[in-house]
Amino acid sequence: LRKILDEYPDGSQVLREILQNSDDSKSTEQIFILDHNTYPSNSLLEPEEDSYERTNLKLDRYQGPALLAKNNTIFEERDFESLLKLADSEKQDQFDKIGVMGVGFNSIYHITDSPSFITGENYVILDPHEWYFDGGVKFNFVDDNLAEEYPDQFAPFGIPCDRSFKGTLFRYPLRTDEDSIDSKISDKVYKPDEILEMFHKFYK
Repeated sequence: LRKILDEYPDGSQVLREILQNSDDSKSTEQIFILDHNTYPSNSLLEPEEDSYERTNLKLDRYQGPALLAKNNTIFEERDFESLLKLADSEKQDQFDKIGVMGVGFNSIYHITDSPSFITGENYVILDPHEWYFDGGVKFNFVDDNLAEEYPDQFAPFGIPCDRSFKGTLFRYPLRTDEDSIDSKISDKVYKPDEILEMFHKFYK
């Protein structure tokens, strides 16, 4: 990922890559939201046992300010695989899609260490550091009633999480000073004001 970031500039280019991925998925809507809030962390998902024993880290570090990106297309199964395979993307045989090699999505790691998203009935956390999960994890949050059991985990999404979501809502928690010390991806820290400036440049 660090090598990929060397080839993909940050700043407003990150928003362009997100927009391209929405276009890839035939989405007709793209919404960006800057969330300044910090959310409670009393009822969060528990990391896989071996990861927690290895790192002793908790998911509460991702309850702070974040960039959210929403579109109106639901992920297909091959899309989940693409995100986990980095450059070895499932898109490589779909030449009608802009992100042919599938690496464009990874430009978001300029600003975050652990993106997550809700699409349909699925909740996905990507964890390239393997601090909490083995690269990433996918839950059916509707069947498992996860929002009822772990309300603080889903509060930052700001949508009802007891039913299927008709679209995809990504959440990119901004990398903090604390995160930058531990991150092997990037030591770049992003403050909400920098995301706001990114918005301005993108709209221009």
